[in-house]
Amino acid sequence: MKIVSFANYKGGVGKTTSVVNTARSLSQKEMKVLVIDLDPQGNSTLTLSRKNPFEHEKTVGDLLSDKDLSIKQCVVSTPAEVDLVPTNLNSYTLISTLPPNSAKRIYGLKNKLRDLEKDYDYILIDCPPQIEGSLITNAIAASDYYVLPIEGESVYALQGVDHLIQAIDLVRDDTGSGIRLLGALVTMMDARTKAGKTVMKAIDKYFGDMVFKTIIRRNTTINKANLSNRCVCDLDSKSSGCLDYQAFSKEMIDRIEDRG
Repeated sequence: MKIVSFANYKGGVGKTTSVVNTARSLSQKEMKVLVIDLDPQGNSTLTLSRKNPFEHEKTVGDLLSDKDLSIKQCVVSTPAEVDLVPTNLNSYTLISTLPPNSAKRIYGLKNKLRDLEKDYDYILIDCPPQIEGSLITNAIAASDYYVLPIEGESVYALQGVDHLIQAIDLVRDDTGSGIRLLGALVTMMDARTKAGKTVMKAIDKYFGDMVFKTIIRRNTTINKANLSNRCVCDLDSKSSGCLDYQAFSKEMIDRIEDRG
Protein backbone atom coordinates (compact mmCIF):
# COMPACT_ATOMS: atom_id res chain seq x y z
CA MET A 1 0.00 0.00 0.00
CA LYS A 2 1.35 3.38 -1.03
CA ILE A 3 0.02 6.71 0.25
CA VAL A 4 0.28 9.72 -2.05
CA SER A 5 -0.76 13.26 -1.16
CA PHE A 6 -1.65 15.85 -3.78
CA ALA A 7 -0.62 19.22 -2.37
CA ASN A 8 -0.39 22.85 -3.41
CA TYR A 9 -1.05 25.86 -1.23
CA LYS A 10 -2.89 27.49 -4.14
CA GLY A 11 -6.44 26.72 -5.15
CA GLY A 12 -7.52 26.30 -8.74
CA VAL A 13 -4.46 24.36 -9.91
CA GLY A 14 -6.25 21.09 -10.64
CA LYS A 15 -5.39 19.39 -7.35
CA THR A 16 -8.78 17.88 -6.60
CA THR A 17 -9.43 17.15 -10.28
CA SER A 18 -6.15 15.24 -10.36
CA VAL A 19 -6.93 13.28 -7.20
CA VAL A 20 -10.35 12.04 -8.30
CA ASN A 21 -9.40 11.29 -11.89
CA THR A 22 -6.15 9.55 -10.95
CA ALA A 23 -8.07 7.48 -8.41
CA ARG A 24 -10.66 6.53 -11.03
CA SER A 25 -7.95 5.63 -13.55
CA LEU A 26 -6.28 3.39 -10.97
CA SER A 27 -9.59 1.70 -10.17
CA GLN A 28 -10.07 1.01 -13.88
CA LYS A 29 -6.75 -0.86 -13.72
CA GLU A 30 -8.45 -3.10 -11.14
CA MET A 31 -6.57 -1.58 -8.24
CA LYS A 32 -8.15 -1.03 -4.86
CA VAL A 33 -8.08 2.71 -4.16
CA LEU A 34 -9.09 4.92 -1.25
CA VAL A 35 -9.35 8.71 -1.46
CA ILE A 36 -9.09 10.66 1.78
CA ASP A 37 -10.57 14.13 1.40
CA LEU A 38 -8.63 16.39 3.75
CA ASP A 39 -9.86 19.57 2.05
CA PRO A 40 -12.96 20.66 4.00
CA GLN A 41 -14.36 22.29 0.86
CA GLY A 42 -15.34 18.70 0.06
CA ASN A 43 -14.93 18.77 -3.71
CA SER A 44 -13.44 15.28 -3.90
CA THR A 45 -16.26 14.11 -1.68
CA LEU A 46 -18.87 15.69 -3.94
CA THR A 47 -17.35 14.37 -7.18
CA LEU A 48 -16.76 10.79 -6.07
CA SER A 49 -19.85 10.21 -3.95
CA ARG A 50 -22.14 12.52 -5.97
CA LYS A 51 -23.66 13.53 -2.67
CA ASN A 52 -23.68 16.78 -0.76
CA PRO A 53 -20.69 16.60 1.63
CA PHE A 54 -23.00 17.40 4.55
CA GLU A 55 -25.02 14.24 3.87
CA HIS A 56 -22.18 12.00 5.04
CA GLU A 57 -22.54 10.82 8.62
CA LYS A 58 -18.83 10.40 9.40
CA THR A 59 -16.05 12.59 8.03
CA VAL A 60 -12.32 13.20 8.33
CA GLY A 61 -13.11 15.64 11.11
CA ASP A 62 -14.83 12.91 13.12
CA LEU A 63 -11.99 10.50 12.36
CA LEU A 64 -9.27 12.80 13.67
CA SER A 65 -11.17 14.13 16.67
CA ASP A 66 -12.65 10.86 17.99
CA LYS A 67 -10.03 8.42 19.30
CA ASP A 68 -12.54 5.56 19.36
CA LEU A 69 -13.66 5.95 15.74
CA SER A 70 -11.88 3.64 13.30
CA ILE A 71 -11.17 4.67 9.74
CA LYS A 72 -13.16 1.70 8.47
CA GLN A 73 -16.25 3.25 10.07
CA CYS A 74 -15.69 6.37 7.95
CA VAL A 75 -15.08 4.72 4.57
CA VAL A 76 -17.91 4.88 2.03
CA SER A 77 -18.13 3.27 -1.39
CA THR A 78 -18.78 5.49 -4.40
CA PRO A 79 -20.21 5.23 -7.94
CA ALA A 80 -16.67 5.84 -9.22
CA GLU A 81 -15.64 2.44 -7.78
CA VAL A 82 -13.25 4.24 -5.45
CA ASP A 83 -13.61 4.16 -1.66
CA LEU A 84 -13.74 7.49 0.13
CA VAL A 85 -13.27 9.06 3.53
CA PRO A 86 -15.45 12.16 3.06
CA THR A 87 -15.26 15.62 4.53
CA ASN A 88 -17.19 18.86 4.79
CA LEU A 89 -16.70 22.29 6.29
CA ASN A 90 -17.55 20.99 9.77
CA SER A 91 -14.16 19.25 9.80
CA TYR A 92 -12.50 22.60 10.53
CA THR A 93 -14.60 22.95 13.68
CA LEU A 94 -13.96 19.40 14.83
CA ILE A 95 -10.20 19.69 14.35
CA SER A 96 -10.12 23.03 16.16
CA THR A 97 -11.42 21.33 19.32
CA LEU A 98 -8.23 19.29 19.63
CA PRO A 99 -5.82 20.52 22.33
CA PRO A 100 -2.85 22.45 20.88
CA ASN A 101 -0.41 19.77 22.03
CA SER A 102 -2.53 16.81 20.89
CA ALA A 103 -0.66 14.17 18.91
CA LYS A 104 -3.78 13.84 16.76
CA ARG A 105 -2.85 17.16 15.15
CA ILE A 106 0.17 15.38 13.65
CA TYR A 107 -0.20 11.60 13.78
CA GLY A 108 -3.97 11.11 13.93
CA LEU A 109 -4.34 10.00 10.33
CA LYS A 110 -1.14 7.96 10.26
CA ASN A 111 -2.21 6.00 13.32
CA LYS A 112 -5.71 5.33 11.97
CA LEU A 113 -4.35 4.17 8.60
CA ARG A 114 -2.62 1.22 10.22
CA ASP A 115 -5.98 -0.57 10.15
CA LEU A 116 -5.97 -0.47 6.33
CA GLU A 117 -2.48 -1.78 5.64
CA LYS A 118 -3.66 -4.74 3.54
CA ASP A 119 -6.90 -3.29 2.20
CA TYR A 120 -5.72 -0.97 -0.58
CA ASP A 121 -3.12 -0.71 -3.30
CA TYR A 122 -3.13 3.10 -3.22
CA ILE A 123 -4.42 5.78 -0.90
CA LEU A 124 -4.64 9.25 -2.43
CA ILE A 125 -5.00 12.28 -0.16
CA ASP A 126 -6.58 15.53 -1.32
CA CYS A 127 -4.81 18.14 0.80
CA PRO A 128 -6.25 21.55 1.72
CA PRO A 129 -4.80 24.55 -0.14
CA GLN A 130 -2.54 25.70 2.67
CA ILE A 131 1.02 25.36 3.91
CA GLU A 132 0.36 25.08 7.64
CA GLY A 133 -2.31 23.51 9.81
CA SER A 134 -3.31 20.17 11.32
CA LEU A 135 -4.85 18.76 8.16
CA ILE A 136 -1.83 19.25 5.92
CA THR A 137 0.48 18.11 8.75
CA ASN A 138 -1.51 14.89 9.11
CA ALA A 139 -1.22 14.28 5.37
CA ILE A 140 2.54 14.83 5.37
CA ALA A 141 3.11 12.61 8.39
CA ALA A 142 1.08 9.77 6.86
CA SER A 143 2.26 9.83 3.22
CA ASP A 144 5.02 8.06 1.33
CA TYR A 145 5.02 10.60 -1.51
CA TYR A 146 3.45 13.83 -2.63
CA VAL A 147 2.53 15.11 -6.08
CA LEU A 148 2.63 18.84 -6.74
CA PRO A 149 0.03 19.91 -9.35
CA ILE A 150 1.00 23.14 -11.11
CA GLU A 151 -1.17 25.15 -13.46
CA GLY A 152 0.56 25.24 -16.84
CA GLU A 153 -0.48 28.68 -18.00
CA SER A 154 -0.26 30.83 -14.88
CA VAL A 155 2.62 33.28 -14.67
CA TYR A 156 2.36 32.76 -10.90
CA ALA A 157 2.68 28.96 -11.20
CA LEU A 158 5.96 28.75 -9.30
CA GLN A 159 5.21 31.50 -6.80
CA GLY A 160 5.51 30.08 -3.29
CA VAL A 161 6.67 26.64 -4.43
CA ASP A 162 9.93 27.00 -2.49
CA HIS A 163 7.99 27.85 0.65
CA LEU A 164 5.68 24.86 0.22
CA ILE A 165 8.52 22.38 -0.38
CA GLN A 166 10.48 23.76 2.58
CA ALA A 167 7.40 23.53 4.80
CA ILE A 168 6.83 19.90 3.80
CA ASP A 169 10.52 19.10 4.37
CA LEU A 170 10.35 20.69 7.82
CA VAL A 171 7.27 18.69 8.83
CA ARG A 172 8.87 15.54 7.44
CA ASP A 173 11.96 16.07 9.57
CA ASP A 174 9.94 16.92 12.67
CA THR A 175 7.59 13.95 12.36
CA GLY A 176 9.96 11.32 11.05
CA SER A 177 7.81 10.93 7.95
CA GLY A 178 9.34 9.30 4.91
CA ILE A 179 7.45 11.53 2.48
CA ARG A 180 9.27 12.42 -0.74
CA LEU A 181 8.35 14.53 -3.74
CA LEU A 182 7.19 12.14 -6.44
CA GLY A 183 7.00 14.87 -9.05
CA ALA A 184 5.38 18.00 -10.42
CA LEU A 185 2.25 17.45 -12.49
CA VAL A 186 1.52 20.18 -15.04
CA THR A 187 -2.23 20.74 -15.42
CA MET A 188 -4.52 22.90 -17.55
CA MET A 189 -1.84 23.28 -20.19
CA ASP A 190 -2.27 24.66 -23.69
CA ALA A 191 1.16 24.32 -25.25
CA ARG A 192 0.04 26.31 -28.30
CA THR A 193 0.00 29.58 -26.37
CA LYS A 194 2.99 31.76 -25.64
CA ALA A 195 2.10 31.75 -21.93
CA GLY A 196 1.97 27.97 -21.90
CA LYS A 197 5.37 27.62 -23.53
CA THR A 198 6.92 30.20 -21.19
CA VAL A 199 5.52 28.64 -18.03
CA MET A 200 6.44 25.12 -19.13
CA LYS A 201 10.03 26.23 -19.72
CA ALA A 202 10.15 27.75 -16.23
CA ILE A 203 8.70 24.59 -14.65
CA ASP A 204 11.20 22.38 -16.47
CA LYS A 205 14.06 24.62 -15.35
CA TYR A 206 12.90 24.54 -11.72
CA PHE A 207 12.05 20.85 -11.35
CA GLY A 208 14.17 19.18 -14.03
CA ASP A 209 13.47 15.46 -14.29
CA MET A 210 10.99 15.68 -11.41
CA VAL A 211 8.38 16.96 -13.87
CA PHE A 212 6.06 14.16 -14.96
CA LYS A 213 6.25 13.54 -18.69
CA THR A 214 2.46 13.38 -18.79
CA ILE A 215 0.84 16.80 -19.10
CA ILE A 216 -2.83 17.32 -18.35
CA ARG A 217 -4.01 19.32 -21.32
CA ARG A 218 -6.69 21.96 -21.04
CA ASN A 219 -9.84 20.12 -22.07
CA THR A 220 -13.52 21.07 -22.05
CA THR A 221 -14.54 17.52 -21.11
CA ILE A 222 -12.71 17.89 -17.80
CA ASN A 223 -14.68 21.07 -17.12
CA LYS A 224 -17.94 19.32 -18.02
CA ALA A 225 -17.06 16.39 -15.76
CA ASN A 226 -16.30 18.73 -12.85
CA LEU A 227 -19.61 20.55 -13.34
CA SER A 228 -21.53 17.27 -13.37
CA ASN A 229 -19.63 15.82 -10.38
CA ARG A 230 -18.21 12.97 -12.39
CA CYS A 231 -14.79 11.64 -13.34
CA VAL A 232 -13.73 12.53 -16.85
CA CYS A 233 -13.30 8.91 -18.01
CA ASP A 234 -16.87 8.17 -16.96
CA LEU A 235 -18.10 11.08 -19.03
CA ASP A 236 -16.00 10.47 -22.16
CA SER A 237 -13.44 7.69 -22.24
CA LYS A 238 -11.98 8.95 -25.52
CA SER A 239 -11.42 12.55 -24.44
CA SER A 240 -7.92 13.93 -24.08
CA GLY A 241 -8.68 14.55 -20.39
CA CYS A 242 -9.37 10.86 -19.80
CA LEU A 243 -6.35 9.74 -21.84
CA ASP A 244 -4.08 12.18 -19.98
CA TYR A 245 -5.13 10.95 -16.53
CA GLN A 246 -4.82 7.33 -17.62
CA ALA A 247 -1.29 8.08 -18.82
CA PHE A 248 -0.45 9.94 -15.62
CA SER A 249 -1.70 7.13 -13.39
CA LYS A 250 0.55 4.69 -15.23
CA GLU A 251 3.51 7.04 -14.97
CA MET A 252 2.83 7.56 -11.26
CA ILE A 253 2.78 3.80 -10.66
CA ASP A 254 6.00 3.30 -12.64
CA ARG A 255 7.76 6.08 -10.74
CA ILE A 256 6.69 4.65 -7.37
CA GLU A 257 7.81 1.16 -8.34
CA ASP A 258 11.17 2.50 -9.50
CA ARG A 259 11.71 4.23 -6.16
CA GLY A 260 10.40 1.41 -4.00
